[in-house]
Amino acid sequence: MADNQQVTSFVVRFSPMGQEDLQESQRWRIRVTHVQGQEEMTVASMEELCEHMEQILKRG
Repeated sequence: MADNQQVTSFVVRFSPMGQEDLQESQRWRIRVTHVQGQEEMTVASMEELCEHMEQILKRG
């Protein structure tokens, strides 16, 4: 393993929104935390989650 390897970590939490008995159409609140920068953001979809994480990774 290289000594200068950069590590970027995320914590992703999914919380149900609305009525839990409608599981097929279940909506989720997705909270992502960038561990190194202590940045936290709530997104509404997996697409938004991936976009947010990609932006942080591009910053380096």
